[in-house]
Amino acid sequence: MKGTVVGWFGTFLQLTVRLSWGVIVVPISRLLHLNPVQMGLVATFFYVGYVASSIPWGLVIDKVGPVTSMFTSSLPLAILNLILFFYVNYPILLGIYLLEGLIASAIFPSAMKIISVLHSRDERLTFYVGLLESASPVTILILSLITGLLLNYWRFFFLGMTVMFLVFAGLALSLRMRIESSEIKRSFRVILRKEIFLATLLRLGELWATWGTTTWIFSMLVLYRHFPTALSTIFLGLFGLGQLVGIISVERAVKRMGDMGLILLSLVGFMFVSLSIVYSPDLIVIMEAFFLGMFSFSYRPPTDSLIMKIAGSGSAATSIGYANAVSQVGTMIAPVFIGFILYLSGNFTLSMLGLDTGCIIGIASLIILSRILGRDVSHFKSQNS
Repeated sequence: MKGTVVGWFGTFLQLTVRLSWGVIVVPISRLLHLNPVQMGLVATFFYVGYVASSIPWGLVIDKVGPVTSMFTSSLPLAILNLILFFYVNYPILLGIYLLEGLIASAIFPSAMKIISVLHSRDERLTFYVGLLESASPVTILILSLITGLLLNYWRFFFLGMTVMFLVFAGLALSLRMRIESSEIKRSFRVILRKEIFLATLLRLGELWATWGTTTWIFSMLVLYRHFPTALSTIFLGLFGLGQLVGIISVERAVKRMGDMGLILLSLVGFMFVSLSIVYSPDLIVIMEAFFLGMFSFSYRPPTDSLIMKIAGSGSAATSIGYANAVSQVGTMIAPVFIGFILYLSGNFTLSMLGLDTGCIIGIASLIILSRILGRDVSHFKSQNS
């Protein structure tokens, strides 16, 4: 259980690094006079690094183990955040967020490796994956609670992250887990399977919608729908609460409608609510935030557990690393893609349609994957398991 907790904490920290940009971009953009494209490009640089190093990190984790990988990545992340505490300009922002993406991509596959090893034969694998991924809505909820502090004292946020990564390094070092390393060639072969590719493409569409929204929704509401900061903060909090509820209810929902049914419902539901937000009055938009958050995350646990079922526990980190590398392309493109839409049109409606592009990619991939598997993916068992 300790390994799961440490993995959750590390996942929470790396999510805080990238998701906090959606809030602190407001004061930093004013300080540095950044346009929407420049604002989105900082997040994109993080994801460029994240994508570039995900597959290599996955292979390393399967070879040397998650404990060593988490400890090795935590120390430089502490140093990079300390630099931003002392000095910030635009080139430094781009460079440090790129480096953080390169390094932070070790943490989530390490945590998933721990989950896979401990629970690969457990019928509740989706539950444990959901438990780990609850770090995301918790991160959003915490960010919504400290938004006022971030807007006014954002430099001290970077100092706090330095301390937290040092704590994480100590916790990772305290773990005592024996995980059998896998052969690199055997781990690498798993990414050539077409089922893994389609599930990863599905994940790409999901991340496009989820992280594109999380990166932009606060500043979009403030700058382009002219929401008061207080209402936008409430929206962000309800959005995170909806994600948490979606995570908590995912196991029961999967039992009732199956993995594919839940994923499809979530993608369609996200599109419906996101378009409704465009035309709804301000108070209704606040209420819709909860449902947008719920739909934006309930597809993640069944998708990630499917990937690990196909790959088998011996190649879990490699498969998740590969899934991160490919699917994070969606996360990498979405922030700057939405930035371009806003820069060229300043249109809130078009930007929400841009977010829904990810759902369309996900639905198309899901349909093809369902035909290949031929049955409910919740019962799919890998030959490698």
